Amino acid sequence: MAVPLTINVLLVEDDDDLRDSVVEWLELNGMHLTAVRNAAEFYQALPKCAFHIAVIDVGLPDQEGYVLAEYVRANTSMGVIILTARSAIEDRLKGYSSGADLYLVKPVDCRELSAVIVRTAQRMPKMHVEVREIADRWTIFATQWELHFAQGMQIALSLKELMFLDLLARKPGLPVQKKEILLKLYQRDDYHSGRSLDSLVRRLRAKITSQAGVDIPIRTVHAFGYCFAGDIILAEGESPCA
Repeated sequence: MAVPLTINVLLVEDDDDLRDSVVEWLELNGMHLTAVRNAAEFYQALPKCAFHIAVIDVGLPDQEGYVLAEYVRANTSMGVIILTARSAIEDRLKGYSSGADLYLVKPVDCRELSAVIVRTAQRMPKMHVEVREIADRWTIFATQWELHFAQGMQIALSLKELMFLDLLARKPGLPVQKKEILLKLYQRDDYHSGRSLDSLVRRLRAKITSQAGVDIPIRTVHAFGYCFAGDIILAEGESPCA
C-alpha cells in the first residue's frame, strides 16, 4: 500500500531535548510533526489535524500515556506507537492492552522510529484519513437552553444537558473529570449518578445526530471523564453551573 508524501505525526514527549531531536529527524525524513509536552496539549492538538500516527511517551506529568493510547484507539483511526523508558514486561503488556501497535523502549535510534512509523502507516486500512471539518462552531445559548450549530441549526437542551455542555465548554479540547461532572449535575459521585450521566451522554449524542445529522464531538476519556473535541463557546447569559 502506498504511503502519502506526508505522514502527519502527533508526538507527545515531555523531555525537551528528546522531543526536539525526534522532530528534527522525522521532519528531515519528510514527515509533518506536531510535538506537544503533556496530555493537556495532546487533547488540544487532536482536532486540529488529520493525524496518521501518535507517538506517545508513558511518563507524562499530567496523565499516563496509556490513557492517551486508549483514547486514540477508541476515538480515532490513528496508529499508536508508545515510546518510553519503561521496559518491564508488565509495562509492555499494559501498552499493548491500551491499544499500542508498537512499544519502543528508550533510547531508540531515530532511524528505527522513522521506519516503524512508515511501516505502521502502511498497515493502516485507510492511510489517507479523511479530514473531519471542525471549523463549524457549536454555540451554547444558556438563557434559551439551546445549542446552535452551523447553518442556523438549533437544538433544545434539558437543564442537565445544558450544564454538562457548559462544563465541557469551559475546557474545550481538555478532559473534564467525571467526578467533577457528577458533583455539578447530581451533587453526588456514586454508581447511580454515574449510570445517569452515561445515559444523559448517550441520549444527547443520539439527539444531536437525529436533529443535526452530525456527530457531536463529545469524547469519552477512558477512566477519567469527557472532553469536547471541537470549537464550542458559551454565547450569552450566566453559566448554568455558576
